[in-house]
Amino acid sequence: MSSSSFALEKSGRVGMEEGRPPDVQFSLAISDFVENTSFRARPDNTGIVKYRSLGHLEVTPHWSPVALVLDTNFFTDRDGPNEFRPSEWDQAIGFLYRYGQWAGLLRYERDMPIDKSGLVQAFTELQGLWHQDNLIIKESEFYAGLGWLFATQTYFARPDNTGRALLRYVLHAEVPLYREMFWLIGDTNFFTDRQRSNPLAPSELDWIVGVAVRWKAWEVMAFQETDQSIDRAGLSQKYIAIQLKWNWDKKSSVPEIHSMRDVSLPAGLVGARHAVPLP
Repeated sequence: MSSSSFALEKSGRVGMEEGRPPDVQFSLAISDFVENTSFRARPDNTGIVKYRSLGHLEVTPHWSPVALVLDTNFFTDRDGPNEFRPSEWDQAIGFLYRYGQWAGLLRYERDMPIDKSGLVQAFTELQGLWHQDNLIIKESEFYAGLGWLFATQTYFARPDNTGRALLRYVLHAEVPLYREMFWLIGDTNFFTDRQRSNPLAPSELDWIVGVAVRWKAWEVMAFQETDQSIDRAGLSQKYIAIQLKWNWDKKSSVPEIHSMRDVSLPAGLVGARHAVPLP
């Protein structure tokens, strides 16, 4: 079980693999927001995003069930003097624990403008996830998660920067359209507002739908994301983007030890698969 996540995407879209995760996983991605009129380039909702670059590093010692996860995320402003110059920098650090089809993640995230002073959004989150393969459709991948943003003063509960986020509800699915090359990908990500009379009721919905082509270590994906308030009228942010992603990993040099019980199990029951969000 392993995660190749971009935790800083609000949607929490991740990649998945079978078996024990590699000792080191590294991913890079760049997105071009080919159609965007409302997705903002800074935490204070100024500017319009043109490009996003993402980096992910996960280190799992072969003797440990806990992984160190690092993420970084840059946005650029299409309306700025240089559309290639970063306008926002998001950083996250976390610790990921896996057990069978379950996982727990503790992480801290900080989103800040870097081309001028302005609002900084930050939170610390504890998240639990459950993963299931081959749900209804063969080779499909599905997970659900619940996050508790237990320490936050500035991470908002709606796209218009109102409220304070408390809980996050996550659903993610990947369905193969043709073998393991073409995929349909979908995410839903709900936030709740701790300042409401009912802090368990969703205040924001972020959703993504996209199609991806995967070949070896590469992925090209075209997708749409929409972030919207659902408990009141307010700002919605949406865009259409094309993303190129590259993955690299280093497998453990320590040989695996198999018992006679392992041999007797049907293929597919030995080991587990899991994934983690960390938008």
